[in-house]
Amino acid sequence: MAALKLDMGAEMGRGWRLFRANMGMLVLAGLICTVVGALTCGILAGPLFAGLLLVLDRLIREDPVRPQAGDVFKGLDFFMQALVLSLICFVISFVLSLVPVLGHLAGLLVGSVLMWSMMRIVYRRETAVEALKAVGGDIGRGDFTMPFLFGALVSLIGGLGFVACGVGIFFTLPLSYCMLVCSYHTLYESEGGVTTEAEMLSAEPPPPDDLRL
Repeated sequence: MAALKLDMGAEMGRGWRLFRANMGMLVLAGLICTVVGALTCGILAGPLFAGLLLVLDRLIREDPVRPQAGDVFKGLDFFMQALVLSLICFVISFVLSLVPVLGHLAGLLVGSVLMWSMMRIVYRRETAVEALKAVGGDIGRGDFTMPFLFGALVSLIGGLGFVACGVGIFFTLPLSYCMLVCSYHTLYESEGGVTTEAEMLSAEPPPPDDLRL
């Protein structure tokens, strides 16, 4: 597999335009994901952000049926795999946070792995372990350097909202997802690496209690 090239500036621009054109709905969607995730102690955070990925995919494809903020709950179809992925990354991030400075920087890299893996779960219907292995393998071979670093940059952008008394996260978090989903489409759509929601619905859906690893 050849190294994947990515124009970070172009993808940030595409992500910003997508966010700007749908700002109201995406801010509300981000609010739902964040608040419900917090109220459930993070249990529903991963599945709801999986739902946000579905919403963004429909926006990029210009679905004639405009997605709504509440559509993030469709991510519950990926409940178990999204939860497993989130727990794995949370544990790793927590351990790294115990290391001053470097641990927090490494946490951005973990955030990149989390976001890329979550997109593989949603768009390729992989399990959490399959997605982590695929992303880790690409990184290890040096094929994924630019997308990996872009994911870390986007993770940083997503976290900057905490600077504004935490309120800004409702803007920066969906914006960061817009940027990353745009880059995913750029890299993989031509090779069939993105499954549309219609294709997902026509296929047999994964059961909510899918315990595959």
